[in-house]
This record gives sequence, structure tokens and C-alpha cells, in this order.
Amino acid sequence: MKKRIAIIGGGMSGLSAAAHLALGAKDTFAIEIFESAAFAGGQCASWLDERGRPVETGIHLDFPWYHNKDALFAAIGHPLPLRETDGNYYVCNGATDRIDTLLAGKSVFKTLFGLATFPGLSPWERVQLTVLTARILRMSDAVAERYDHVSVDDFLKAQGASPMIRQQLGLEAVTIQGLRPDEASAASFIKFLRTMYGSMGLFNTTFFGAPLADALIGPLVEYARGQGAKIHLESPVAAILPAETALPRLVTAQGEEREFDHVISAIPGYAVPRLLPASYRKWPLFANLAQLQETPIITLTLWYDTQVFSDGNVYISNRDPATGPIFDAVADKAHHWKGWKGLSHSGSILQVLIDAADDATPLSDAELIAKTLVDLGRFFPACRGQVPSSSQVLRLQGTYCGTRLGYWSRVPRQHETGLAGFWLAGDYTAGIYHYGMESAVISGKAVANRILASMNLPTQEILKPRYLPFVAA
Repeated sequence: MKKRIAIIGGGMSGLSAAAHLALGAKDTFAIEIFESAAFAGGQCASWLDERGRPVETGIHLDFPWYHNKDALFAAIGHPLPLRETDGNYYVCNGATDRIDTLLAGKSVFKTLFGLATFPGLSPWERVQLTVLTARILRMSDAVAERYDHVSVDDFLKAQGASPMIRQQLGLEAVTIQGLRPDEASAASFIKFLRTMYGSMGLFNTTFFGAPLADALIGPLVEYARGQGAKIHLESPVAAILPAETALPRLVTAQGEEREFDHVISAIPGYAVPRLLPASYRKWPLFANLAQLQETPIITLTLWYDTQVFSDGNVYISNRDPATGPIFDAVADKAHHWKGWKGLSHSGSILQVLIDAADDATPLSDAELIAKTLVDLGRFFPACRGQVPSSSQVLRLQGTYCGTRLGYWSRVPRQHETGLAGFWLAGDYTAGIYHYGMESAVISGKAVANRILASMNLPTQEILKPRYLPFVAA
């Protein structure tokens, strides 16, 4: 008899768990995925609007150390359609209305050189930045977590960083954590920078050559269904009824109560306790999860009849309150999706990301669009005087756990819950990353391994980044 597996959440972690279970032991599991949205994908979701045009959540990058994600797609026979950039970073400097170029290139050493030659820094500041980056690369996870209750801004001040250096590295906090430097945990900042600047091989950041529904999520959904998994869309779970010894049960939105051999929660950590009976919410594991908070995100999609961007690079900013701009990142998806069979729009498709959007949330859609158009005109001459033929504002709900101060002291370092057959997956669980598609894939793989091991079935290796010799692994 097949083991009954329920997965709550059809994002990357839930789909990863389903795929790795099927890869590890075909025909052994009867898998059902319960997704509350009308489409799978979670934070990596994309869909077609009423006009049949693709819409995505945020701007998604693919990094060269996403080894587990790459291995998963190779295993299911769907190599990813990736589109290269020139490897550099472009910063919209609100103080000067210019775009500063960080020469990141396609190797770690060029990236480190880029840090040391970043525009606007004095020669002495460049030396300081090089020394500081080298110091961070030597920090282990244990050392990084000593700064869990310290903000990125305060950490950089304590390291003697000048205001200009703090401004530059603050961009990293927003880009990798989706939070302002004064509220983001320095522990996550240190961990990600160590991997970003210290992993071996080509630093070949890429974009997806098709909307995520086609490039990333569709292949996983197709594989899971091909292995017999059932994916229930628009099917939220009303409650989880675990027990310390008995099999866990789910209560659907329709009030149906069902028993499974294993239940995998693959939703944001802060959303887990509210599904549990009150008595379990007091357990330290779930009480800590309840203290986590999501990070508000706003994504604008602007369709232009003509090309207003000349390339597909991502342009980021520091969103300084005094000088702006309002957005954290912008990219022209028409360049990324060139050659995709579903692309019918001939002009630019600008995807504009406002991360950590607490300050922008009170603005109306019209105000957000108006401010965005003004700021685009400041940095991109071809945008001046151009009005998009269509626009959409997407205010995301149920997003990832923000890595605020104290984050690492609250998240579990395990996938086990202490309750029979009830597991936690998601980018907030045990792993070397704090969020992102690689972390999500790792968490699903890790839970699948626990279940496979409990049945004496072979598990699958969790791959780690390959660090340069002088970097603390």
C-alpha cells in the first residue's frame, strides 16, 4: 500500500519535496499537494492576465551556486532556459541621477575587484571595503550568527565602514534580504555575502528565458503529475490536526477531515502555527515561528509599445528616502523572454520591484505608477515622455519570512516537529541560505530524505557551494 503524503503549499519547497520523493522511490507514495492559489509556484508564481500576457512576482535571478536546483531539473529531464547578462551590477544613484556600474563580471575575482573600484569611493574607502569583504569571507556560520540581533547598518558601523561604504553594501541587504539595512539581520547578510563573493567557479548570474510558469514551475508540476501526484489548486487547508503518536490529519476548507501518513507544511513559517490547535501553538518551535513576519512586496508591470530599455540587465537602487528612486530593481522582461514562443508583445515589458514595501503600501496604484514613471525618466532617457500602454500593480500577500533582527534565533534548525509524520519545509528551515529558490529546493529535498530514510530507502545528497580556499565554509 502506498504511503499517503499531503503537502501544504505548491511553491518551490512543496514541489521539490514531491519531486524528490518520486525520484527517490517511484510508485511508493500517493502524493497530494494543496495550494490555496489558482496556480502553483508560490513566490515563484507567474500566470497570464486577462489579456493573455504573462505576469510574474518580483524579479528572479538564478545564481551559479544553486546546485540543488540545477540537479533537480536535470533529474526530471528539464534543463532550465537561462539567459546570461554581462555579469555587472547597475545602481540607480538617487543622489546623482546617474547609473553607477559595479564591475562584477563572470568570475568571483572580478567581482571582488569590482567592489574595490566601485564609483564614488575614495582610494582609502576602496581599501577599507576590500579589507571588510575579506573579513566577512573569513566568518563562519557560528561567527555570523553572533550578529543575529545586530542590524546590517550597525554591523557595518561597528566594522568601521564609512557612510559611502555602508550605502553601497546596504544595497546588498535590500537585494538579498528584501529589507532595509536598519532592520535586516546582519547574520543573513554575512552568510549570503560569503557565498556570493566566496564560491568557486564562474559568477554567471542569469535570468530565466521564459516566464516562471514555463521555465521553472511548469516542469515541476508536469513531472509531479506524471508520477501520479494530485495537485489541488484553490484548495486551502483549514487546519492541521497532528498528534504525538497517531497519524496527522488535515481539515480542508470544505470541512473534510483526512488522514495521511505524512504531512509536509511547505508554506511560510509564520503561517504554520495558525493552522494548529491552540495547545500546539504554545510549543517553543511554533511560538517562535509565530513571531516571524512576512516582507511586503509590490511588483509593477509596465507594457510599452516601443523598446525603452536597450538590455535585459537588472538595475537596482538604494531607495534613499530623500532622493529615491521608489523602486529597488527594474528590468525589461522582453529582453529576457526573447525567443520564448509565448511572447507576442513587441515593446518593452518593464518589471519594477518595490521590496520591503511598508512605506509604499499606503500609496494608491495610480500614485505608485506615477512615481515610478518619474523615476524611470530620471535614469533612462528613452523612458522620458513615454507612457506605458498598460500597467498592473501586484501587491503580494503571504510572502517569505523577512530576516529581521533575531531571525536566526527563531527559525528551526530541523525539519522534524516532534509530532508524528508532521514535517516543515520552506526556505526558512534548516539550511545555509535564509531564503530563495535554492533554499526552498534544499528544504523539500531534506524532508524527502527524512521520509525515505525512515523507510530504509536511498536518500539524495544535498549539495553545498564550493568555496575558495580562504573562505570559511
